[in-house]
Amino acid sequence: MSGTFGSIEKRIGSNGSFLAYKTYSKSHGKLVYRHYERELWALKQLKISSKENHIIYLIDNQETSTCYHLIFPFYDSTLQERCNEKNIELANDFIQQISKGLSYLHENNIIHCDLSPGNILIDSLTGCMVICDFGCAHSSSDNSNDSNEEVGTRYYKAPEHLFGSKRYSSSTDIWSLGAIYAQLLIGYPVFAGESDIEQIGRVVSRLGKPSKKVEHDEMHDYPDTNKLMFFSDNYSDDDYEDEYSSESDDEEMEALRISRIPLKQLINDDNLSEIDKQLILGILTWSIQDRLTIPEILALKNQS
Repeated sequence: MSGTFGSIEKRIGSNGSFLAYKTYSKSHGKLVYRHYERELWALKQLKISSKENHIIYLIDNQETSTCYHLIFPFYDSTLQERCNEKNIELANDFIQQISKGLSYLHENNIIHCDLSPGNILIDSLTGCMVICDFGCAHSSSDNSNDSNEEVGTRYYKAPEHLFGSKRYSSSTDIWSLGAIYAQLLIGYPVFAGESDIEQIGRVVSRLGKPSKKVEHDEMHDYPDTNKLMFFSDNYSDDDYEDEYSSESDDEEMEALRISRIPLKQLINDDNLSEIDKQLILGILTWSIQDRLTIPEILALKNQS
């Protein structure tokens, strides 16, 4: 199995347990090495030796003349394999477990920066979920990042980073948490753009444009805030007229229609609890300052 930067191979350990060998080839250049270096740094910083914190733990790391290896416990499934249909029970398990994992990460000053369904592993036997793939991880105490490297998976990327912000904080991961949670509750990605500018359009469609206060107080120093000028206050069908031609089929047009439904309307479902709705609306906000924190998320879930 291959990931973006490394390949994963299932092997049997000396005690008979299954292991996952993640291999980075030295021939793939500096970007791959930085990914490996970040992952190794984050995992060693966390000093985890069991799955109780809902974070993958490192068993060993090895280096050969051609490769770097990271060795982990083997998990037989990912959330990506289960998130394409509505599953409220799975959503509740996810938000509880992964919020605890993020709490531990953030307490140790690590921001994952690429939380997505493919980076959540599941033990099918126990239902235990763990966060994996720390190749994009950053320290929350480092505000000097001037890298041009793209971080995050577009559908789950917080809007501040769609506008070019390189300041990574707990709110970076919390937006991703909310986007995945909402996807599990409704059965498809909430924001599904095929480019960063289209992704911004999806966020505007769901949330409306940010308030003038948020634009002034929080967004003024984002490198690409001017991208907002492409989106009117009343985002209409005409704003997407170039996305699909008149020859688009019914399935494409239906997907386009769904992509424009405001978030409050999207989650107006009798099967969702008021806590579910409160969580989604409290996490998926333009404002970093207003976005729910992990303690607030866990407190709300404990009320349900």
